[in-house]
Amino acid sequence: MGTGKTMKTPLAWKNIAHNRARTAIGVAGVGFAVILIFMQIGFKGAIRKTATQIYDALEFDLMLRSPAYLHLTEPRYFPRSRVFQAASLAEVAKARPFYLGLSEWQAPISHLGPTSEVLGDVEGGNAKDSDPAGQWRSIITMGTLPHDPAFKRQDICAKAAQLSDSRFVLVDSESKPEYGPVGGKEFGPADIGVETALGPHRVQIVGLFKLGTGMASNGACLTSPEGYVRACPWQTIDQVNFGLIKLRDPSTAASVRIQLQKIYGIPASISNAESFRKLDASLLTNVDVEILTRAEVNAHEERRWVDDTPLGQIFQLGVWVAIFVGIAIVYQVLSSDIANMMGEYATLKAMGYSNKYLTRVVLQQSVMLAVVGYVPSLLVSTILYEVVESASGMPMFMTWQIMLTVLLLAVVMCVVSGLGALRKLYQADPADLF
Repeated sequence: MGTGKTMKTPLAWKNIAHNRARTAIGVAGVGFAVILIFMQIGFKGAIRKTATQIYDALEFDLMLRSPAYLHLTEPRYFPRSRVFQAASLAEVAKARPFYLGLSEWQAPISHLGPTSEVLGDVEGGNAKDSDPAGQWRSIITMGTLPHDPAFKRQDICAKAAQLSDSRFVLVDSESKPEYGPVGGKEFGPADIGVETALGPHRVQIVGLFKLGTGMASNGACLTSPEGYVRACPWQTIDQVNFGLIKLRDPSTAASVRIQLQKIYGIPASISNAESFRKLDASLLTNVDVEILTRAEVNAHEERRWVDDTPLGQIFQLGVWVAIFVGIAIVYQVLSSDIANMMGEYATLKAMGYSNKYLTRVVLQQSVMLAVVGYVPSLLVSTILYEVVESASGMPMFMTWQIMLTVLLLAVVMCVVSGLGALRKLYQADPADLF
């Protein structure tokens, strides 16, 4: 060690290794905060993913929907003739009607014992909380053409061919146990053939598909358009919720939208969903449909669930809370470390080391704490992602973007703590040594 402005001894690392107990507390604090950040970002990402996962499974380049659309499970409806008009354009490869809304599902009771006994218990108010048999739940109900399903995935399209009768339904295997699977935990092959009620009519489960239900409901089923209006009798077959337009060339989306606007009588000043909402309502008296790109559809749903609902805001706030917790913990560790070694820092100043050099040492120490605390937190968070996804069905994915974002936040968090602790370092005075 010399009196110059540099030092060969890795002082920052020596400070961390010197008092292992205090360092362990600092690493634990950083790790706790980092795990909190990982989980909050993971939950927020899961909300963003589930907000659009049904739309992501559908095949379309342009979507027709009602101008009164609110959200996925309250989409309102418009005349099916608009879909047929879109199909007449040469640029359109397919234009499919798609039905979606909330209906009521009765958890099957046929496999749980004599029907009369179970119904008697339910009607008498004696049904056990853990036994969903006979209970009614809201369920996402989708209607698609069996011979030309609106989905991108071939496995779902193949299953949709079984919807040859309006009484037949496919059940999403991701639906929660409260919807009454035979095994009590999840829907499987044993549920095929089971009969229950969907809306005011009886239906039969003829197959399963795997999609996921999003934030709006814990269960979903798929049926034909005729089956949909049986389950949702307030809507007719000529009132559709979505028109899914598949183009021969996706790059023609802008020009096709202009053509459809002319056909539907939509004012030329409308170029997207946002301008549609801002336009004077008096100009939209006879307009019963709006046209959106896939990007606009996804942006609307993400904004609703992530930005406009308390749930998304809570997870965003949780990230900031975790950061502040980490800053407080690391600040206490670093300031305590500096206070305990004021004599050593004063000696270094007496030897000619500047505040700039000592500042660099403290900041290096902060970054080391961030990195050392980050590594085990990444491993724990990856395990927690899998546990949460398995238990709740929320799509928790540990991506490179999340890992790099959290690492950057951890470093920034610790550097801010280090900057806050520098006030004590600057108070180190060589005169105090004498």
